[in-house]
This record gives sequence, structure tokens and C-alpha cells, in this order.
Amino acid sequence: MQKIFLSTLLSIIFSVQISAQESTTSQKSAFGEGAEAIILLDSGHSVYNENFELIFTHTTKIEILTEEGLSWAKAMIPYSENDSLLFITGHTYNLINNKLQIDSLNKTTIKKENTNGIIENYFSLPNAKVGSIVEYTYQIKISDWKQLNSWYFQNDIPVAKSTYTTEVPNYMLFYKYLEGSLNLDDFNRKTVKKMIDGKQTDVLIEDFKMDSIPAYVQEADIPGSDYFISKLKFKLAEYTLPKKSTVFLLPQNYEELAYNWAGAPFFREVYTRDSYLQTEIDKIYHPELFKTDVMKGFYFFIRNNFSVDLSYNDKSLEQAYKARKGTPQQINMLLTKMLNQSGFDAYLIALSSLENRPTYPENPYFELFDVYISMVRYNGKNYFLDASNKNLLFNMLPPNFINNGGLVISQEAPGFVPLEFNFQDKEMVAAEFKISDTATIKGSYEVKREGYAVYSFDSRFLSNNRTYNDYLIETIFENMDWQINKHDVNEEFDENKILKEYLSFVRPADSVAKNYMKINPIVFNEFSQNQLQAEERQNPLTLYTPLVRKASYTYEIPDGWTVLEHPSNKSIALQDGKGKFMYQYKKTGDVMKIEYSIDYDQVIYMPDEYLMIKTFLQEMTDALNQKIILIR
Repeated sequence: MQKIFLSTLLSIIFSVQISAQESTTSQKSAFGEGAEAIILLDSGHSVYNENFELIFTHTTKIEILTEEGLSWAKAMIPYSENDSLLFITGHTYNLINNKLQIDSLNKTTIKKENTNGIIENYFSLPNAKVGSIVEYTYQIKISDWKQLNSWYFQNDIPVAKSTYTTEVPNYMLFYKYLEGSLNLDDFNRKTVKKMIDGKQTDVLIEDFKMDSIPAYVQEADIPGSDYFISKLKFKLAEYTLPKKSTVFLLPQNYEELAYNWAGAPFFREVYTRDSYLQTEIDKIYHPELFKTDVMKGFYFFIRNNFSVDLSYNDKSLEQAYKARKGTPQQINMLLTKMLNQSGFDAYLIALSSLENRPTYPENPYFELFDVYISMVRYNGKNYFLDASNKNLLFNMLPPNFINNGGLVISQEAPGFVPLEFNFQDKEMVAAEFKISDTATIKGSYEVKREGYAVYSFDSRFLSNNRTYNDYLIETIFENMDWQINKHDVNEEFDENKILKEYLSFVRPADSVAKNYMKINPIVFNEFSQNQLQAEERQNPLTLYTPLVRKASYTYEIPDGWTVLEHPSNKSIALQDGKGKFMYQYKKTGDVMKIEYSIDYDQVIYMPDEYLMIKTFLQEMTDALNQKIILIR
């Protein structure tokens, strides 16, 4: 009887494996071509058992397709040292001479490490080779019954099928957050009765499924760290244990969250008056000044005199103020507090940086917000201030803070306010050159930087004890064959900081032969190549800031030389006026003039817009890299 049972079991396993292999072939051709391995099945199950213990079971089945894919026969299972690992099983399936061979994981080969309270179990599935199917299952009892496991549908290799099932008593309410760019292929829900803690309980069973999930592609300039990896997260919002009162953990909406935060002692301090600020307020506030100038006075006082020190996280605002240091949040809380105490309508604003997540879900939770700034309402306008970054201008936020809105922490006016770019990354260039008979180019180059061009320049050269002098030195070393006669960078102020750079130099032509010279007319060309090279894109793309470039170059030709080749005019535009580029060449007498302008205000592009922006940038790059060829 034992032999009959075993052969029957093997045949069942064999048929399941063959079916999986057949389905894998079609999956590979559909979405997994070139993959080193494919996850045939990724299945998770979180259930509250009869003892009200939270049990998580995870099964993964993988087909190894290449030698590189053998790394997927090695696994690591992490869990908190407070959790309990109930079991690990693993098997490797190989088809040898049309017979199924099964090798099982030897539990003595599992290695365990404790890294800062996280237990990591390492093991390798035995006898794995190209063509093998490896499978492992583990089960964990979660110590914190309030923490329902998140589930990642997407992985670094294609996934044929991913399912996650939760079984939750009806007296617990979890908010659910589906992240990433993929939708569920199937979702089922039903309520059944089960015995939990000796009581018959309604249990909500939910099945979440995705099929044919492409491998996640790591790409540059994604607005949102790992947000676009397709996954499902859970946050316990409220629960009512038997014979207990309801416990509310999360607010029902963002207005409730903002209202409650404003009433909490930590945030309430922003809206109260304190004597330790008054001396400095009296120095800065002058009634005869324009209100915007007074706002600037408070902003620059905090920005210029306070430094970021994360160790002050547990200090009071008064301690941070007297030490002239604190966390970015404390610094902006102090700015808001000073503005309020001076009679301004100022608020603390919570927002999510793009790195944290690029959108706000329907249901709020606290970790959504990782940044706190100050806002002043004056004459119907909102001024957004971040005094923790010394390179920011007045009413400027870092580009990665411009998200889908900021939450006003207030009991009088809670809710979202829109965030938008108040500045562009703007540079205007004027250059005049004279080409000599000996193939040298002499002249001057001037650039005026405004908005985010100032911010990015200062972030490079006014951080980590650097100065503008470092830029001047770098220019020399990057252009060793130039004779630099004069190079200055000067600050000016017109409502906000402006940088003006002047450079006078002599340089050789870019290519020289007898009676021939080639010149790249655009100096310091930031578009020497198109950074977008991939054929397609899986994730959204951010260009960070709106950009404006305007430039005018003139080149005087020496006597006896003629233009053999010159740039062609070019004019292109993005759809719906999202961006435009113009390049124009004109020759009058012995003077060649090149003018170009770039202007785009759309910052984030979805994957289906990638080809549009890539093509736009490529055509623009091609135009800006055109040459001038002179012959004699």
C-alpha cells in the first residue's frame, strides 16, 4: 500500500510539473524572453488562526532557465526575532530520462544569522541545474497581530502567477494600498464563519491575483523610489476586540489627520506664543517694511543661522532655537512659529517627497509624510518656505518636494493645498567670439542663472565647504588647452538671488588641418548627448524641474576663409504645448549667429510618453551638436 501511494503521489506531482513547464514555455514567449529564471508561482497566505495568532505562509516555485538563474535556487527568509519560524520545506524537481527526480532540502544545511534583530535564514535548494524547478515553503507566526504582511507581486525576474490571500476577522479594518503600475487580474471576496478564540466569528477572505507580471526594471530618475514595484500594503485602521471598545489607529480622511495633528502637543507648539522668540522677532519685524520683505527677513534669519542636526530629534523647539540647530522639521517649525507670533497667517505643511511616494492614496497613514515645510498666506497667495536648505531661494521648494499637494496642519483650515513650481531652471547665454587665421577662437561667454539654475549651481559649489572658487578651478582643469583671461561668478539680487558668470578666453578650434577647421559652436554644451537611451521605459520619468535655456552665439570669420558647412535650422514642439525647441543659424557678412531656445514645463512623463520626450530630446541634442566647418 505504501508503494502504491508513493507512485500515485509522484505521478500527481509529475503531472503538475509538466503542466507548469508547458505553461512556462508560453509565458517565456509572452513576457519572459531572455529571463534567467521565471517564478511560476508566488503564493502567500495570511490568516488569523483559532487562537487569534497571525500566521503567514509563503510558497515560491521557480524554473531555472540559465546558468545565471541558478542564483534563484538560493533563498533568504527574513523575519523579526520576535516572530516564530514554524517550518521551512524545499524541493528541487528534475526530469531525468523522463522520470521525475525530487531532491528535498536538508534542514541541517539552513544557516541562521541575527542582524540587528532581524533573523535571516539562508539555504540552497539541492541539485539545482538549468531546467530544474525549485520550490520552497515557509511559515511564520507573526508576533504583532496588528501587522498584516505586505505582498510584492513583482520581482526582479518575471512572475507567471502571484496570489495573496488574507483571512481577517470582521472586527478588524485594514486599509489596503495597491502600489505600482499594474492592476490586479482578479480579486475575490467572501465572508465565512470560523472559530477564533473560542467564538464563532465572521471572517473576511480576500484573494488578490496578478498574472504574467514582467520583471521590475531598475531605471534612473523614477519619481518614487520603489513605489512603482507592484505590491499590496496593509495598515490597520481600527479594531474592536470582543467585549472591548473600538480602537481607532488611523484617521478616516486627511482633514481629520491634519486636525488631530494640529491639536497634538508636538504640533500645537507651532501655533502658540513663546517669549524666547520675541527678542529676535523685534529685531526683524519693522511695520514700515513691505510684508513680503518681513517674511524674507524671518526666512533668511532661520535659513542662514540654523544648521541641520538630526541628533536634535528628541529636543524641544526651545532647545533647538537656542542651539541654532535641529532637524529639518524643527527648523521649519521654528520659522512657522516666528511668523505666527509676528502676526502672519502661517502654517506647518506636511508633504511626501517624490522619493517617499509620488501620490497620495484615498486613505491616509502617518508614514505617507516625510517632509515638513512652512507656508504663509498673504494677499491670497501661498508662499512655501523650507529654511532647512541653505541653497534654496525665497518661496522655493526642492524639486523633489513638488508633489501632488501639501497637508495643512491646522484646526482652522485643515486640508490639502496644491504645490507647483514657482521657478524654472533658467539660463541665458550671450557669447561673442572671433576666429583667427591660426584656428584659435577668442571671445567672451556670459551666462545669467535664475531660479533652479541658481539652486543647482549653489548645491554643487556652496556645500561641503566648497565655494565658487572651486568652480573656477575646475573650469581651468577641465579645459587645459584654453587660455582663460578672466573668470568671475557674481551674485545679484532682484527679488531673489541671480548669478552672473563672465568668462573671457582663447581656445583652439576643435579640429584643425591644412586650410581646414571644425568648430563646435555651443560652449559648455549640457546636451552633448541624450541621456535617454533605452528603447522603452517601464516606469514614469522625472526631469525634476521646468527648464528654460536661451542663448545667442556670434562667430566672426577671418579673412580668406569661407563656410563649408553650417548648422541647419530646427524647430520642434511637444504635444499640447508641453515644450518647444528652436535653433536658428544666420550669416551676415563675416559674422555667423546662432540662437536657440529650450522651454519645457512638463516634469513627469508616464511610460507611454517616454518615446515622445526621448525623440524630442534626441532631435534637440542633434541640433545642438551641429558643427561649423571653415575652409581656406
